[in-house]
Amino acid sequence: MLRKGIEDEITDWLAREVENRGSDGGLIGLSGGIDSTTVAALAKKALGDDCLGILLPAEGTTEKDNEYARMAAESIEIDTMMADLEDINAHLKNFLHGLDLDSVHREYYPETALKASECAREMCEKTMQTRLRMITLYYIGECKNYAVLGTSNKSELLTGYFTRYGDAAADLSPLKHLMKTEVWELAERLEVPREIIDRPPTGGLQSGEERVSDAEEVGLDYRTFDEIYLAIENGKDLRQFDLEDVNRAVELMAEASNNLDIPGFKK
Repeated sequence: MLRKGIEDEITDWLAREVENRGSDGGLIGLSGGIDSTTVAALAKKALGDDCLGILLPAEGTTEKDNEYARMAAESIEIDTMMADLEDINAHLKNFLHGLDLDSVHREYYPETALKASECAREMCEKTMQTRLRMITLYYIGECKNYAVLGTSNKSELLTGYFTRYGDAAADLSPLKHLMKTEVWELAERLEVPREIIDRPPTGGLQSGEERVSDAEEVGLDYRTFDEIYLAIENGKDLRQFDLEDVNRAVELMAEASNNLDIPGFKK
C-alpha cells in the first residue's frame, strides 16, 4: 500500500522539477489509459493550467481510445490538443515498405522476452507509432517550453514492456518508481474516472476493438508480476506462487535489463 500523502509528495516533486528545468509547464500524451490519466491528474495538481494533454491517434488508435482520453481530460479539467498522426503514420509506413530490406524472423522483440506474434516488419510498424508520438510530443514541448511528462510505470520498465525512444522517452517520469498496482491505488486517490481505472491495460498499437491485453503480451498479469517482484526484492518464500509464473517474471526482468540502459565503451 502506498504511504499516506504520497500523491502530494509527487505533485510537489513535479512542480519543483519543472521549475528547476526552466520549463513553463508540462505536457502528457493522453491515451485514455490509466497511466497517462494519472500523470495528467498529477500534472494538473502540480502545475495548474500550465499543463496540456495531447491526443495522438495513429494506426493502432480506436475511437474508444479517443473517447477515454477526452473523458480523462474533462474529469481532470486539463486543456487538450489533437495531433492526428494517422495520415503521416500511413505515409511513413508506405515509404519504409519501399526500402530494399530483408525482413528477418524474430521470435522476440529486441532485447526483451516479449514474444512477437507478427513478422518483424509488422513489429517495427507498431513500435514506430510510439516513436512518432514522441517526436510530436517533443516538438510541441520545445515550442511551448513544456517538459514532456512520461507515463511508464516500474512494472512496464521491469518487464521490458515499452519502446525505447518511444513511450519510455520523457523529461520527467512521475510513475517510474511505482508498480502498476500502485498506479491503480494512486489513481483511486486522485479520483480518476472508474471506467479508466477498470479498463483492461493494452499497448494501444493494434487497430480494432478486440485487442491483445498487456497480460497476454507479457505472459503475466500485473498483479501477479508485482507480487512476485516484491517477494523477490524482500527475500520472501516464492513457493506461494506458481513456478511457471516465477520463472516468467525472472525471465522478463533478466532480458528487460538489456533494454533499460545503453551500453557505452569505457576507455
